[in-house]
Amino acid sequence: MHAARPVALFLALAAFAAPPSHAQHEPAPPPANGGFDSTRVLDLTHQLTLRLFMSTKFNAAELRDAARESRVTYRPNTNVNLGVGVSYRALTLNLGFGFGFLNGDDAELGDTRYLDAQGNMFGRRFAINLFAQSYKGYYIDVLNYPGSMAGDTLYDRIIRENRLRPDLVQENLGLSMLHIVGNRRFSYRAAFNQDAWQLRSAGAMLVGGYGVFQALRSDRPEIPQEVDSLFAPALRFRRLEQAELGGLLGYAHTFVIKRHVFIALSIAGGVGLVRSEGWYPEHDTDRRDVLWGAGLRSQQRIALGYNSARTCVGLSASNETSSTSPVRDATYGWNVGNVRLFVAYRIPARIGFVDKAMGRLGLL
Repeated sequence: MHAARPVALFLALAAFAAPPSHAQHEPAPPPANGGFDSTRVLDLTHQLTLRLFMSTKFNAAELRDAARESRVTYRPNTNVNLGVGVSYRALTLNLGFGFGFLNGDDAELGDTRYLDAQGNMFGRRFAINLFAQSYKGYYIDVLNYPGSMAGDTLYDRIIRENRLRPDLVQENLGLSMLHIVGNRRFSYRAAFNQDAWQLRSAGAMLVGGYGVFQALRSDRPEIPQEVDSLFAPALRFRRLEQAELGGLLGYAHTFVIKRHVFIALSIAGGVGLVRSEGWYPEHDTDRRDVLWGAGLRSQQRIALGYNSARTCVGLSASNETSSTSPVRDATYGWNVGNVRLFVAYRIPARIGFVDKAMGRLGLL
């Protein structure tokens, strides 16, 4: 996957849409109020937005056989983080740090090592989401099959011997881009980046697309050997790689109560073309199969809190899910997201070199 190409395309489109600038002159001043309708949105991206937050990131991988009513779900043991962030113009940087007193369940759920970078670029016209993840170390969160229940000898043995999977690795790399239709009256940034203020209720249609690569691999098959006959053969892989490309259609709306209290909802979904490549243990080697099919994807975001010209306090959550079926009744599902409690404070400030650089790129 080449994430740089969609980003470069976005920058080119933004530069084309903005007023032209010339290297030998100072960049043209930005449109008044960032191009928003001033009765609906107050643009604050020209100020320095500082934030404190507490957050947790999550993901899950699920293998499901609908015909046999069997399912196994794996989750990593992720941390609760405390962090700081800053936003200026279209740029945002957030840094989170885990602390031992907030995370003490390694003995029960195992140790997960991970690199998780989730970034958003919320402009007036576009909402872009990028993520790059590598997680190692999962545990069985859900195990269902005909006759399964706590206290059953087979179920208890599987959980005791297979619940922790330190060998299981999941990797995800993806980009999605949504065009915000009717963007003069509605700000995506106000609720989800805290550097604008939605003064009155408004909404907008969302149209875009996505490209994703995801992989799941381990030393042995993800389905516990004791019950692998209760799952479709297409799910008994030791390694799976999927590449997916598709379109998205959705809607976002922010409800505002007395100018300051807000509830923002955003949902987008679509269908994509999926190439699945699986490796299946067979005697002393792996059999490799390639399948093509359709995949379903959805993005959900919600935020609520209090906003004003100087401060913003609230709670936000985002989740992205996908579901692919390599064969009938056999489904591989995946999701990634985060939950964040935040406090943001805005300071009138101007960072000249950033303004100049973004002006020359046509982003102001």
